[in-house]
Amino acid sequence: MDVNDSQEATVWSTTQRIALVALLAAIFLFHLIMMRESTDWGGDYAQYLNQARNLTRFHDMNDTGYVYNPDAPVIGPRAYPPLFPVFLAPIYAVFGVDYEVLKIAMVALLIVTLTICSGYFAKHLSAWYTLALIALIGFMPVFWEFNHWIISEHLFVVLWMLAMLLYQRDREDTAQPSHSIPRAVLLGLVIYMAIGTRTVGIVLPPALILTELILYRRLTRYMMVSISSAVAFYAIQKVLVPSGGSGYLDQLSQISVHSILYNLYADGGSFTYVWDNGYKEALSKASGILLSLVAIVGCLRANWPKPQFLFIASILYFILIVIWPGAAWARMIWPLYFGFLGWFLYACEKFPRSNKQRTIITSLLLLYTFGCYASFYYFADFSRISGPEDEAAQEMFVQVEQRMGDDPDDVCLFFKPRVLTFYLERKSIGYPIELDNEAALHRTIDDHNVKIAVTQSDDPPELPAMLAAEGFTQVWSNQAFQIWQPASKTAEPNPMP
Repeated sequence: MDVNDSQEATVWSTTQRIALVALLAAIFLFHLIMMRESTDWGGDYAQYLNQARNLTRFHDMNDTGYVYNPDAPVIGPRAYPPLFPVFLAPIYAVFGVDYEVLKIAMVALLIVTLTICSGYFAKHLSAWYTLALIALIGFMPVFWEFNHWIISEHLFVVLWMLAMLLYQRDREDTAQPSHSIPRAVLLGLVIYMAIGTRTVGIVLPPALILTELILYRRLTRYMMVSISSAVAFYAIQKVLVPSGGSGYLDQLSQISVHSILYNLYADGGSFTYVWDNGYKEALSKASGILLSLVAIVGCLRANWPKPQFLFIASILYFILIVIWPGAAWARMIWPLYFGFLGWFLYACEKFPRSNKQRTIITSLLLLYTFGCYASFYYFADFSRISGPEDEAAQEMFVQVEQRMGDDPDDVCLFFKPRVLTFYLERKSIGYPIELDNEAALHRTIDDHNVKIAVTQSDDPPELPAMLAAEGFTQVWSNQAFQIWQPASKTAEPNPMP
């Protein structure tokens, strides 16, 4: 698709520009007003914040206390790529562990992404359709749920869409492509930053190569400078932070036909969440599948015969997350929602034969979509999020801290090890993925100096017996958690001063 195929794309009136600013402000306020308190047990945020805290202390970023378990590689890598912790570090330094402030920062990143999206899709959609797209993304319940998570995808999608915008500006108009070396280096820097934020950004260099080969039938200087720059920046990162992003390759052992088919079902089906009404699941899925076909038709039309960089990168991204074990459901396709909805509106704008048909069809589809949003929010849970801030969890943390020995190498076995290391700054390791595997549990305990274990009331009933077989005895419990120690260390701890 030629970037100038929309006659209205490059001309925005003052009214439309003001409408965009007002819409972005409304989206920002909407997410602030609808924000839920506290945080959940997701361990990713804890590891990111742990790495950020280390930066504020001028300590080794990756020395978090999280003990990587080869029998549970999907819990998380040994260390995450460094750029999101770098982003979080000044916020942590000023505000500490303030989840409200951190969530506001995530909403701010969404607004930045939407601003970039408006610039990108304004080349493919008319101004009013671009505004409709920003509204669709900004108020979408999926992103409302995402904004309660302090995770790297927030920053990654900024860089993902920025890379698309820069390439579109420089190269997608094949009649007048830019050959600027500084611009190529800038794109390489953004590509590196995407990889330095999330490892899945590695799809961007091959996507760039494929896009250039298709559009220009050769390896261009612009492409080679961009790729070389990205590699150079990444090499500098590896020198400064050698272990950043390490541990992902261990997950390759979990790949199977079953995992691939499951990811294909889960990731593909997550596109229909745009039309989740929070009430009638059958209606959500049926309409989601039908309207997803509209988006697919728009995608094919928009990218034939000249594919966009966004299209090529999205395909490679989707293939990677389908292959990768554990990469399932809406979070995994987060960066793909922008192009998906953009192509959905592209189909609405380009395929109807007359302005009247276009207006009627688009209005009905937008009304239905926003109706789904309203229904979802009507039935949504706005209560405080249950997680490590709960009283039961805080009681457990106090007991673990009291019962851990003075040896800093003592390890606690916990189902969310990265959360425990963040709250207590003590070493923790996760349970094996196969909880019924006695050999894996024995390796975890014996090889990693486990001196205390924590179970939950809803754990599989065989787990206590397996811990008992390893010489552990229950020494404390509340309504949600139980603490276990080796039989030789079951004395009551001294009370905290």
